[in-house]
This record gives sequence, C-alpha cells and structure tokens, in this order.
Amino acid sequence: MSTGFEFLTIYSEICLGTTAFFAIVATLRQTLGESLTEYQYLITRFFIDTGLQLILVSIIGLAIFSTDLDGGIAWHAMAYMIIVANGFYTPYYLTKRRKVDAPSNIIALLVSALIVLTWINLVMAVFELSQISVQIAVMLSMVTIFACMIAVFLIFIGSFMKIGEVEFSD
Repeated sequence: MSTGFEFLTIYSEICLGTTAFFAIVATLRQTLGESLTEYQYLITRFFIDTGLQLILVSIIGLAIFSTDLDGGIAWHAMAYMIIVANGFYTPYYLTKRRKVDAPSNIIALLVSALIVLTWINLVMAVFELSQISVQIAVMLSMVTIFACMIAVFLIFIGSFMKIGEVEFSD
C-alpha cells in the first residue's frame, strides 16, 4: 500500500467521524433545546455538506489508488473533484448566507480565506501552473478539515452557549 492510500484511509475515517459527531450534536441540540436558528441551521448544513464532500473525494481517491494507477493521477483527479464540488456548492452557500444575514466574525473570515487559498492552489495544480504533489495535497486536505470542520464546529457551539445574558457567538 502506498502512503497516499494510508493517508486517505485515515483522513476519510476522521472526516466521517467528525461529520457524524457534528450531526449528532446538532440533532441533540434541536431535540433537547430550542429549535435551531436560521444561522445555526446554515452552519450545520455547511459543516455536514463540506464533510460529506471530503468523505466522497477521499473515498474516490482511495478507489483510484487501489487500481494501481500512478499516485499523481489520484491526486490530480481529487483536485478536479474538489474544484467541481466547491464550484457548485460555494455559490449556493453564499446565497443562503446572504439570505440569513449571517454575521461575519474572525473565524468565518479565516475559514473563507483558507478556502480561497486552497481553491487557488488546486486550480493552479489542475491547469499545471504548479505541480500538485502528495505533500501539497495532504496540506490542503488538512487545511480543509481544520478550517471547514473544526472552526465551523466551534462557531456552532458558540452560537448557543451563554452564561446569564452573555453570548459567546461573536
């Protein structure tokens, strides 16, 4: 087995676990507490949709690696898949975000900046303006999981935590 195959196996398991955990937390929050606000629902959908995209891309990457094709082909195909998935999902998400009038805080701005940088690197690699390597693909995957999943989870948790009258969302 190649290093890429092992990384993608662990990566897909982590993405699946964090996406499932977040979905359970959101469901428990809605079941045991008040209904989710439109903003909390938007964050929940973003997290779950992004998590499922990461799982799908990593599983397809695993399938490509298991066919004895060159590892570079797998990373290149995964870059295409991420660009296409984000290309369709990002306009949808931004439209929903404007409709909800979602607040902009430092975490949301950092997540957006990291996503844009990741996207630029992937587009450059796909059009061969730079060469995608295992190290770059792994780095971009880790940025995506930390930016899109963990930071968004912290925003979600902060959106309904308060002590007395003090809220921790912003």
